[in-house]
Amino acid sequence: MTGIASQYALAVFSLAKESEREEEFFSIIEEFSKSLDDKTHKFFAHPKISKLDKKTVLSDIVKDELLLNFLKVLVDNDRFLLVEAVVFAYKDILDEQNKVMQVKVYSNTPLSKVNLNKIIKKLKTTYNRKVELEEQTDETIIGGFRLEFEGNVLDETVNKRLEDIKTSLSE
Repeated sequence: MTGIASQYALAVFSLAKESEREEEFFSIIEEFSKSLDDKTHKFFAHPKISKLDKKTVLSDIVKDELLLNFLKVLVDNDRFLLVEAVVFAYKDILDEQNKVMQVKVYSNTPLSKVNLNKIIKKLKTTYNRKVELEEQTDETIIGGFRLEFEGNVLDETVNKRLEDIKTSLSE
């Protein structure tokens, strides 16, 4: 994510907050971002297509006024291709406001509901935040799990323990 995308996200988040539409606007801009394909990206990146033509196309397809005005600003500043990065930055801002932690859980096989609930409970207690888990399968993990969140890594894998033993034996 770029700093520029974060600035745009913060600006549009502030506008959405003024009208108490933070969650709704996230859904709208996320849906719009997911609908963009390669042809659309090429169209908005093409230097020979006028900004007016680009904004006219947007006016024809986008019904939400806040989203439309925001996209027009991106077009005016030749930053339309930042839409996806803005969505990620906006989600981070929204999560911060709602005290939500996005946590990725890596394991060799999917963890049981009981273990997932234990992880959620521990993180909730430790960080005093809501926790949203995303499970990822990593076949290189022998056993255990690894958590990644907000730049932190909590590695409770057998791989890590074996590496620690290997390191201590070689000292």
